[in-house]
Amino acid sequence: MRKIYKYILKLTLKYIFLNLLFVLILVLFLNVLEISRLIENKNMNLNIFIILSFLKIPSIISDTSPFVITLSISFLFRNLINNNELIAIRNVGYSILDIFKPIGLVIFIFGLLILVIINPISAKFEREFNNLTTKDFSDIYSIKFFDNEVWIKNIIDKNNSKNYINIKKIDLNNMSANDIKILNISEEKNKIILAEEGKFQDKVFNLKKVTIFDINKDEYKIFNKYNFKLNFNNQNIIDAISNYKFIPFYKYKEHIYNLKKFNIHSSEVSLYYLSQILKPFFLIVIAFTVMGYSGKFKKNENFFKVLFFSILIGFLIFLFNEVIITLTTKYQISYIFSYFIIFIVPLSIGLLQNIKIESD
Repeated sequence: MRKIYKYILKLTLKYIFLNLLFVLILVLFLNVLEISRLIENKNMNLNIFIILSFLKIPSIISDTSPFVITLSISFLFRNLINNNELIAIRNVGYSILDIFKPIGLVIFIFGLLILVIINPISAKFEREFNNLTTKDFSDIYSIKFFDNEVWIKNIIDKNNSKNYINIKKIDLNNMSANDIKILNISEEKNKIILAEEGKFQDKVFNLKKVTIFDINKDEYKIFNKYNFKLNFNNQNIIDAISNYKFIPFYKYKEHIYNLKKFNIHSSEVSLYYLSQILKPFFLIVIAFTVMGYSGKFKKNENFFKVLFFSILIGFLIFLFNEVIITLTTKYQISYIFSYFIIFIVPLSIGLLQNIKIESD
């Protein structure tokens, strides 16, 4: 029994490694075009191009893992059937579920490694990739979130004018703010601006109930409305906190808390985080489903037929997931319900197919 399990375990590891390597090389090759497009106007050398390609590796491994498992299990069972090993194992009393145990164990460990090791590296590398391929605006503004407050450094004129903005409460859903303090420093004069309310609109901060202290003249003025010019827009503020794919798994809870706090949380984010945390189990479900179909391969099945079959299953699972994610985002469906559907549908199909194999 142990020898059979050990053999299946080693064979599973072999096919996962080979297919992971194949898919990684293929996707990296396809990414060359995308990376070339991103850096075509940035005067970057070959070294930067290689670095950008390297930074994509963890994300590719994580994103393509369901497809890698689909291919691996298909070719694993093709091998077992062609060598009459599947029949031999079944003849000594092993059920299809017994055969799946070592396969499931390897896949669970593979998924766990992706979650614990690849996920944090992927988040860090994606953030670095984004920094290298997008324009750096840190010299004219920076936006930081601390607890319920927002701190913004805004440089209107590099030589003359700097603004330091503190907002006690902000709702990023409608871009409204309360309890606003602005320190304006320039060569000509220094001002402190206090406002009870404000709203970001394009590159203007529309303030209400405003008091402006002129520090140089030691006087103040009161305005009902005051338009304060900025050099960043609404999307720049949201991007400072909402790039959820740049967050490692151990910070998911904290990030969701921040998104809810600033009213920009969505079911799509929670669904993505839940799918990442439960990925080891989902990969097992995919393998179980593929086994239900692969167990019916005929001996000496054509290689390209098996390949097409594997790609088709992987594509259908991917398409089904994308449809559920789109519906969840559009109609604000509970992310728990959505993930239950994503999880239970392939599991039910796999269970039905494996029951048929067992009864044959």
